[in-house]
Amino acid sequence: MDYFKKAPILKGNKVTLRMINPDIDNQSFFDMFLEPDLHLWTGNTVPINENETYELLCKYRDLNELISWAIINNETQEFIGTYWIALEDENPKLISSEAQRIGKKYWRQGYTKEARILIYDFVFFQLFAEEIHAVAWKDNINSCKSMEYIGFSLIHTEKSLFSKRNQVLEKNHYILKKEIWIKRRQEILL
Repeated sequence: MDYFKKAPILKGNKVTLRMINPDIDNQSFFDMFLEPDLHLWTGNTVPINENETYELLCKYRDLNELISWAIINNETQEFIGTYWIALEDENPKLISSEAQRIGKKYWRQGYTKEARILIYDFVFFQLFAEEIHAVAWKDNINSCKSMEYIGFSLIHTEKSLFSKRNQVLEKNHYILKKEIWIKRRQEILL
């Protein structure tokens, strides 16, 4: 797993993904995380101070199971979000989860879509994984639609406690297989 502690630089037209650097990225990450809508469907809450977000960035960077990136806007060189994937130790052909957080002012402008294309190409063509698993709360309609658009298939739904809200909600479990990504990727890029 040590090979993955240095996330490779992934470049697209709108974004570049590079290794997280808390000393450089924290102010922008903190400012981004002050947006309450960013936390509606996550376990996170609005941070109290910059130390909290600094520690979170360090955690993303340092966890052995994760490969994590800062998402940089190519036009402005501004930090606009994070992306990480979790690797399955027992099965290197499986990415057990993926997640991204992107600043609200960049929603629905193609930044997340391009970051996903870069990540999924890396996962399937450089790590040689066969599938990616992801979860989203069923009521988080935008995330569910976004995953289904990119090619994820719903494999099952389960009731689960969303502890932040102290409610039992339905959680969707998704899978994206390599052969589906190859086909879907071509359609997305057209």
